[in-house]
Amino acid sequence: MVLTASGVSAQQPDPSPASVSSANSVEVKGVLPGPGFWKVRQGENTLWLLATVRPVPRKMEWETIKLERAMATADVLIAAPSLSMDADIGFFGKIGLLPSLLKARKNPDGKTLREVLPPATYQRWLGLKQRYLGKDKDIEYWRPIFVAQELYQAAIKQAGLQNYSPVWPVAEKLADRRKLTIERPQVKVKVANPKQLIQDFNRQALNDTACFEKTLDTVERDVQFMAERGNLWAVGNVSQLQKISFTDTSGACINALLNTGLMDRLGQGDLKARVENAWLLAAENALKNQRNSVAILNMADVIGPSGYLARLRAKGYEIEAPTDLP
Repeated sequence: MVLTASGVSAQQPDPSPASVSSANSVEVKGVLPGPGFWKVRQGENTLWLLATVRPVPRKMEWETIKLERAMATADVLIAAPSLSMDADIGFFGKIGLLPSLLKARKNPDGKTLREVLPPATYQRWLGLKQRYLGKDKDIEYWRPIFVAQELYQAAIKQAGLQNYSPVWPVAEKLADRRKLTIERPQVKVKVANPKQLIQDFNRQALNDTACFEKTLDTVERDVQFMAERGNLWAVGNVSQLQKISFTDTSGACINALLNTGLMDRLGQGDLKARVENAWLLAAENALKNQRNSVAILNMADVIGPSGYLARLRAKGYEIEAPTDLP
């Protein structure tokens, strides 16, 4: 499962002239000019970093010419870092895991959301459930972290948004056309006994109330502003975009999964740092060995005091921010 419940604060940016939005849906008109690139430099070598946002309005069209120009001189394309879990069990072994996987999303001991959540949080949930999910009885037995994902997806869909960035597929096609090397920083976790791991997870209570409550905050306050954030990105208004503070909803949810102790038992307790370091290593290798390279990352991972740009700046690299389009 990949959790992408990133949100923004309730601070409302200036409306984009390229869109018409409401609390329920958003309409995007015309082809938008697209964002600029951060430039990370070491001597004569440059890493062109394009930061993306999610969710974005459905059917949003953005002008790809700046990406095409950057890719035309690039020697390598760097993807966002990822984490994969693998086990040598084959196709039929994976089918055999399905019953255990389906149980994994339910609370241990058959408990309901009413039993595992604080009363005030549960009351907030009931109102949002009625609005976005209707009378789904089965979801009342799910773990809060899985309910949060379901609620978030339903809310952004109702708002006319999609939790999908259109940038990477375009960049990947351009790289394939030019036969560029695509670096995919990845940390692989080998699971010797996946069935036992899933069974342990089924019995494990998660500290996922914070994840659930932050997702409620995002759905209650921020969904209507997410469309404006997507539009600010698409029209290249970087300065206004950076004024929007990102609620770390996904961070709380990821921590709920990683802090179960299960990863420690696999000898993988530092996964988050290892994933981040995998991308930094790929970026520094590109800056050392390639005249031009392009990287695509999520905006929430790029900016901020602990973001990738701050870490590269601390290592002595020169950083140049994109300029707003007229």
